[in-house]
Amino acid sequence: MSSIPFPLSSTPGASTQESAGRLINCYAEPLGAVVQADKKTAPPKVVWRKSPGLSLFGASANSGFRGALLVDNTLYAAWSGKASRYSSAGTETTLTGTLNGTEKVFWARNNKTTPDVVCVAPGTGAFTVTPSAVSSFAAVGIGAPNSVSFMDSYFLFTYGDGSIQASGQNDVTINTLDRTKAQSKPGGLYRGIPFNGQYVALGPNFGEVYTNTANPTGFPFTRSYVLQRGLIGPYAVAGQEDGFGSALIWVADDNSVVMANGTPIPTKISPPDLERLISRVADKTTLEASVYISGGHPKWVIKCPAFCWEFDLGSQKWNERSSYLGTTWRAVSGTYAYGKWLTGDTAGGRLIYVDDLNYSEMGNPLQFILESGPVLNFPHKTKVARADFNFVTGVGNSLGSDPTDTEPQVGISWSDDGGLSWCSEIVRSLGRQATQVTVTVLRTGMTGAQGRRWRLRVSANVYVAFMGGTQSTTLQRSDPK
Repeated sequence: MSSIPFPLSSTPGASTQESAGRLINCYAEPLGAVVQADKKTAPPKVVWRKSPGLSLFGASANSGFRGALLVDNTLYAAWSGKASRYSSAGTETTLTGTLNGTEKVFWARNNKTTPDVVCVAPGTGAFTVTPSAVSSFAAVGIGAPNSVSFMDSYFLFTYGDGSIQASGQNDVTINTLDRTKAQSKPGGLYRGIPFNGQYVALGPNFGEVYTNTANPTGFPFTRSYVLQRGLIGPYAVAGQEDGFGSALIWVADDNSVVMANGTPIPTKISPPDLERLISRVADKTTLEASVYISGGHPKWVIKCPAFCWEFDLGSQKWNERSSYLGTTWRAVSGTYAYGKWLTGDTAGGRLIYVDDLNYSEMGNPLQFILESGPVLNFPHKTKVARADFNFVTGVGNSLGSDPTDTEPQVGISWSDDGGLSWCSEIVRSLGRQATQVTVTVLRTGMTGAQGRRWRLRVSANVYVAFMGGTQSTTLQRSDPK
């Protein structure tokens, strides 16, 4: 009997024959260690869980989601050419005026009793937003910023020439003397981000970190140190969002993913497989980072039209995401509001939220796909008489679609040529509600010289948890002959 090596982190490899396994719409979570009868502690076990689904928060009369911000109890959202506000019940009111452009935007608010709300579209300009209207930013001297944020009573705007402009304290006034310029390297700036009591200004090949030193004249912040990694695109950074704040993470100019650590050299956290994918993205502005928390797992997400990967800050592992019949995840730009992580929906004009009690995406299947690494006996072939898979069973949903959800199934397939081809699925039941079943396949032939890889797929809208599998060269006595 051999344990089947299912991965803790997605590792598709540069080619399928190099793969050590993949996690798509699922993630690994360690379970507690068990003290055995001989008082020895067994290694902690692992459970692979299905990723959370997506549910509707509020429909929109607009399309082309561009980002959102919660201000007190009102959620502001940007759409193609328009802005709107939402109540906690998901009711939308479209604001008068035009929010020009279609590109993603950046939002900020200040600390006034009735806050000023500012929005910057990098290719279009700055706007002020009220509960009733959106209009161009009126202050003389604002110019054409490419991002906005708020820290220590100041709106802070960045510019393509490397300048950083501070507003008046808790105001939308502009004094052009309250300005500095990041000059560590040429290339200008993409973003400015407050994080952990400091202001991080990121350009295409460097970054600068500033501290508020309350300078009485001029720019109120002083540069503390220079970051040796830049930002690959304006939308490829996240982690500073209200409700998250666990870590500031971005895609760097060398195609790696890095995490701020308080020093000039941020910590690299990306595997080579992800870096290869990032390097092949022709338009780096399509790389979008976001965050959410679900089931105690803080996730940092990087996506583009070709792929979507997540980094779990708890386990420090990666998994992949994809929506039904797509190559990437339909959720975009996470904002914490009303106790939910709200996102835009690339499949239509609506706001949706990450829902760990829903195992589908807006009525479409959310496919749990787990691929193993190879069970090897290289270069010898091995007979596989039996394989067993330890799923939590009896998970059928009596109120769901019949029979898809009432008696959910797992599709089991395998590859004997390193993942170049897969056999047709064999289907096994995961059990109706509260019933016990075994998930076993018998007499599946000989492995190839590269061993055998297994693939497990569950599409039903049910809870899915998997705790490992084995393959054996012999049958058990109770197996049919």
